[in-house]
Amino acid sequence: MFRILTTLISVIAFCFPFNATALEKSEQIKFFHQRIQGMLNQGIIPIIDTEFHFGDKVTPEKIIKKMDKNGVALIWLAPILRVGSEESLRLNKKYPERFVPTTMNGDSKKWHSGNEKFLEKLEREVRTGKYFAMGEFEARHYPSSVNSRNVHTPVDSAGMQVVFQLSSETGMPFSLHHEAEDKLLPELERMLAKYPKAKVIWDHVGRNRNYKTWKKFKSADAVREFLTKYPNLYFDFLPSRPGSKYKYNGKGYGKKGYVEGIMYDYSSGEVKLDKEWKKVIEEFPDRFVIGSDANTGGGIAKFKKYDKMTTIYRDIILKGLKKDVAEKVAFKNAWKLMTGSDWVSE
Repeated sequence: MFRILTTLISVIAFCFPFNATALEKSEQIKFFHQRIQGMLNQGIIPIIDTEFHFGDKVTPEKIIKKMDKNGVALIWLAPILRVGSEESLRLNKKYPERFVPTTMNGDSKKWHSGNEKFLEKLEREVRTGKYFAMGEFEARHYPSSVNSRNVHTPVDSAGMQVVFQLSSETGMPFSLHHEAEDKLLPELERMLAKYPKAKVIWDHVGRNRNYKTWKKFKSADAVREFLTKYPNLYFDFLPSRPGSKYKYNGKGYGKKGYVEGIMYDYSSGEVKLDKEWKKVIEEFPDRFVIGSDANTGGGIAKFKKYDKMTTIYRDIILKGLKKDVAEKVAFKNAWKLMTGSDWVSE
């Protein structure tokens, strides 16, 4: 379906020669706009992927092939610690029409230990003005089949205060990984209220990993409540396939587990977007984005599933929404978060 993009986008790239020096943001935005507009001209709803963990185990060229195959216009390229934020700048220089400069993620031991040098480096990078977004920062993180981290850095910890403050002062958005346990919600709410100008994308909405401890987030009503109370809050969607179960019980993996995808309607043979979830997304069309949570560092299993994840986003979530809402979720909301301006077609 999206193979036509390969030729189209190659033409676009050669139309805009670039220097080895860093582009001004206004020039970068022109590249980004041209790529998105080219896809729209082809009748394709482009996707901006706002959560991508970039490592050194997959080449940029392989990522580009995935983008073309799946109609992904731009990726917020957030490097893992050992690669460093500078790699996002370097790849933006090389592929200025594809990769959005994004600072490194907060998912390492240095992040979870509150390492001062890590936080100082992050602050320096953010304040250079070269980046459009910050990466994903972990608060409560459960282990999974592809990730062994079982950690909790409270949302109101000293390190998180730095991230929220930077977002407030610069307008740069960031992603937050925080498991939605009832007892862990107050720490998030305190920060959303304290930093009303911070742009926070809470990752993986539509997921419930423990029906006993995530009672509030069993339905779309909790999402509606949080979006109403906190205008600075956004969500991206769970990357799990419909029907998949989360089986970790704190001691290891059990046999039963919980079906994670609570935003889907499983009542017919075809999995669809649940009507209550559709309603809340269409009530708040400006507050949802798409983030794949792909990883080309330690957990490349998620990158290998990129085609499947993107198909889920297109064929279930975007397909289940009104066209104007689908376009906002796919790229317009992310565009405004990264540029500060509404999308305007040529």
